[in-house]
Amino acid sequence: MSQAPFSKLTRRAFAQVLASGAASLGLAKPVAAAQPAALAVDPALRDAALRGLALAGYRGDPVAARAAREAIARLAETDPEGALLARLYAALDVRPAGYYRPDLPPARIEALDLLHGAITRARPVVFSYTDQNDEPSQRQVLPLALVHPPQGVKLMAWCALRQGYRQFFVRAMDGISLCDGDFSADRLTLLQGLVEKQRA
Repeated sequence: MSQAPFSKLTRRAFAQVLASGAASLGLAKPVAAAQPAALAVDPALRDAALRGLALAGYRGDPVAARAAREAIARLAETDPEGALLARLYAALDVRPAGYYRPDLPPARIEALDLLHGAITRARPVVFSYTDQNDEPSQRQVLPLALVHPPQGVKLMAWCALRQGYRQFFVRAMDGISLCDGDFSADRLTLLQGLVEKQRA
């Protein structure tokens, strides 16, 4: 993987993007650029905001959908990773998966908590996985995003075993643990590749 600089969203830039989006929806007045920086952005709050922007097009309000698209486009200038995640969420959080086994349990909260943390900190994870053919395997992956199609929560990741992008139902993962390492330098490049694969 090529080394790409990890672009961090500044607190001020993120606050301005959110405020601009709110203003375009008529929820707040435009924020002047000279205002002081906002408090540090919580990663969970950022992710929730991105998911909200991503799903605006599915709410039956074309005005809000246009404002969300414009906010995502502006976000690409200050937080390219956030813009890619928003596009990924828009494509996958609502798209049905091709496979569903209702007899499998829902994703465990402990697994989701660990995966959210690993994604935020760009830490590799290892786990046992049972695929749709009941074939077990051991996987080490670089976790990139969690998406929520109707069939259950999926992890989108770069898989070391398959040397490519793969998606895993979280409910079919077992024994998840963090690995040593930090792939933050490659995260943006990996996300770009994942978005391109989904477009294809």
